[in-house]
Amino acid sequence: MAGYVFAIGGDEDPVSMIRECAEKGIYSTYLKGIAPLSFEGTLADYMSMKPGDNIYFFCKRRYYGIGELISIGPDCKYCNYPRSSARVNVRYEDISNDLLVNFGSQSPHYRWLCTFKGAPYFFEEGIDTDEILTYKPNTFKMLRAFWKVSFIKLSDEENASLKEIFLLRRQRETAAQTGIFPERNDIHNAIAAKVLDRYLIKPADMLQTCIFGSRVKHEMALEAAVVYDLCHNRVHALGAWDYVSHQVIASPFKPIDYMDKIDVLAMRYLPNTKIPCKYLVAELKKDAADNATIDQVLKYVDWVCSEYAYGDYEAVEACIIAAEYPENIAAYYSEVVQRYYTLGSHPVRNKQWNSLKLLRYSYAAGELSYVDVTPQNEMPD
Repeated sequence: MAGYVFAIGGDEDPVSMIRECAEKGIYSTYLKGIAPLSFEGTLADYMSMKPGDNIYFFCKRRYYGIGELISIGPDCKYCNYPRSSARVNVRYEDISNDLLVNFGSQSPHYRWLCTFKGAPYFFEEGIDTDEILTYKPNTFKMLRAFWKVSFIKLSDEENASLKEIFLLRRQRETAAQTGIFPERNDIHNAIAAKVLDRYLIKPADMLQTCIFGSRVKHEMALEAAVVYDLCHNRVHALGAWDYVSHQVIASPFKPIDYMDKIDVLAMRYLPNTKIPCKYLVAELKKDAADNATIDQVLKYVDWVCSEYAYGDYEAVEACIIAAEYPENIAAYYSEVVQRYYTLGSHPVRNKQWNSLKLLRYSYAAGELSYVDVTPQNEMPD
């Protein structure tokens, strides 16, 4: 499964906060304000959570784990109060009677939460960053770029390595049932007693507060909505995807602020397995796409082909989602959207890739719709 790492800080003893989260079986991100980038980016992270995904905590160079997201009622993540996904300020007095979890006067800053249990346990002793990154180092991509964000999402492969080192290093604690954070069920039970359909996380409230006509005002808001739609098979031109993430590293390691990031990366698995057989690279533009957008997404296609698909372009699909395209983009598409490569040996198979779709999005009645405007004579064979 995928994994999430939550950063805990800003406290004299952040490990005590990890203990509290592990004991209660909930985590909620504290948002200082409603700035679009942090608000919409955090919401996008919550939207892709699924039951069974693992979770870990991080503070002071050390990682603490292992947890697993579990459904309490219909889902494993919720709005902490109705319409918390609307990007507007609220007062504690106005929401206090409708909170899933009451964090006191700071509750308006805790907009979304997820529910989990130990898997098998949360261990009291953390593991140092260097020790983790030197264990199967080639599998760690996002963890190496964990910087200036409240939490990150790990791929199945990366999560498997992180979970594995915890299980190996904590064999003694597991056998002796010592050094384990305690857990209780009362918070989960209180959440389960609510009418939870009112608290489901959906993009409609967010979109209604960041729309100009039929367009989204902020690209991160568009990202959040696309992540939700891909998770729920609502982008019919692209099909169903098993794993969806956003802001995924797509460049060799360098200073974090200069790293390239794919807007949305999705994976499809072989039936009844966790083996990725298709990758989707999506580049999003809230306004118009242009020739440079095509160049950008093709650069990411090459990266995913090399780093994830081991040279098999046939395993990679790509799309651009934008509000509009220039009239002459079809000519540029015809010129540059192809890759020639070989597969196998004895005999070698010569192949051509041109699986880039152009989708035009528009907003109406609380949701986005998508129209395929890919130049027809350039559709993949």
